[in-house]
Amino acid sequence: MRRYWLALTDPRLKAAMHALERAGAALGDLAAAPAGAAAFFAPLKKSLAKAAGARPGNPAGSAALAAAEDLTLRLERAFSDMARLEAPPDAAARHALLALQRACALTPRLVSRSSRAAAFAQAAALCNTGHKTLALARAAADRAPGEFPLNLKFSSIYSGLDAVFCAFERCAEALIAS
Repeated sequence: MRRYWLALTDPRLKAAMHALERAGAALGDLAAAPAGAAAFFAPLKKSLAKAAGARPGNPAGSAALAAAEDLTLRLERAFSDMARLEAPPDAAARHALLALQRACALTPRLVSRSSRAAAFAQAAALCNTGHKTLALARAAADRAPGEFPLNLKFSSIYSGLDAVFCAFERCAEALIAS
């Protein structure tokens, strides 16, 4: 119980958990309207920056905060690219975003001593699903003979989403270490 209490009172861990939970819950809305990414992520980035100035209470807090900042920046960029390139998420990107949404929903369980191992295993499996889906989609886009500009756009988006999964994995590892 003491470790769980420490995780919830450390402002860095709280901010990282909050960012993952909020971003995960909003993925469906952001996929439907990617142009709203900048407005959605601005308060999250502000709260993460505020937490960065707080005194660390747990050694894992700094790692979790850095990974959460990286995740929010990469996710905002992926959605901004979708809006800028006028390329809404296709089936592969939606499948990967669904896996990320489910992984983000496991965030509170990652700091619970009794459920952290199972939650981390589930999150890792969801991240692997996302990585595989995006790798297959990126390979298909790179090999497709027609519509080179569109394929290049989606290849870039897939690479950005893959980096989001890497950031989530780093954050999850820091949270279970808390």
